[in-house]
Parts: sequence; C-alpha cells; structure tokens
Amino acid sequence: MSDTSVPDQVQVRDCEGDQVRVRDRDEIRGLLTAYAFGLDRRDFARVAGAFTEDAEVRNVFDAYLPEGETFSGLTVGGGVVAEGARQLFASLDATQHLLGAQEVEFTDVGAHASTQIVAHHHRGGEYYHTGGTYEDDLVRTPDGWRISRRTLRITWTTGSPGVFSAA
Repeated sequence: MSDTSVPDQVQVRDCEGDQVRVRDRDEIRGLLTAYAFGLDRRDFARVAGAFTEDAEVRNVFDAYLPEGETFSGLTVGGGVVAEGARQLFASLDATQHLLGAQEVEFTDVGAHASTQIVAHHHRGGEYYHTGGTYEDDLVRTPDGWRISRRTLRITWTTGSPGVFSAA
C-alpha cells in the first residue's frame, strides 16, 4: 500500500494558498469598489486611500477621441489624484462609476487587475459618459492592498466634455 500522507499535505497547502488568493481577490475588489464609491460620494480621503503615496495614474484616450488631449496625462500620488478628482467634479451635479467585468492576476511583486468601467458625469440636463478599462498594479502594504500604478484607458465617450466646465 502506498503512503498518501505527502499528497494530502500538498493538497492542504494548495487549499490554504487558494484561500489566501480568494481573500486577496476579495480585498482587491473591495478596494476598487471603495474607490468608485469614494468618487461618487465625494469622499476624496477614501479616493486617496486607494493609492500608494507615490502611485502613478495615467489617463489615456483612444486616438480617435479629440477630448483626449484635454483629459490625458500623468498624476503622481494618491492625494494628488484625489485633489484632481475633487477639482474636476466640482461643477458636476452627479456621477456614477460602474465597475464591470474584472480579472485579478497575482504577480511576483503583487497583483494586476483589469476592470471595465462606465462613468456617468452629469450637470443639469447635460452629460458626459465614458467607457474603458482600469489597468491597475497593486501592492500589499501594512494597511492592505493599494494601487501603485493605474492606467485608465478610455475607449468611447458620448455627450459633452463641457459638463466639467464651471457653469
């Protein structure tokens, strides 16, 4: 009769590792959801808290979108990201950031998440809606998972980007 204790021990270790990954995925999804709610509830401390202090956030619009010149760029630091969002949303009556399909993969240095996004921006009867993908690199910190690098790739828009202009 063969000894099955080694395969059972390997099985147990794999199960424990799977449980950690499930927990990590849940924490990452929770962080990305907290960011979206932070934007929509104007809780910019919550927005800043989703990022590391030296996070790099880049907005990229597909080349066919003329407003890309206005909204594309690089921002560094979670607090700076939150302040930029606060200023950008100051003229808006309402926003809603909807997160869609999502993939989370673990890397040697943390994790990478791809998340589909549809964002609604409204002022009065005017609107500007965008769709695209968040591409996030995440690291585990003493305070939990945080975004260290994000690329927001906008692939479509509808409405007027003028809703962001002061009334």
